[in-house]
Amino acid sequence: MSGLTLDTAGALAAARDLGAAGWAAAELLLAIRIGMAEGSAARREGETT
Repeated sequence: MSGLTLDTAGALAAARDLGAAGWAAAELLLAIRIGMAEGSAARREGETT
């Protein structure tokens, strides 16, 4: 995931402040990270064709 970052600690703290359960926020953040990686890979694939 070159060039893509997600402040996981900050995002978890924000989720906790908003009342989200820690495990739920962690699952959602994992899904976001996976989506970012897939989107980045798809974009790179599109640039090489």
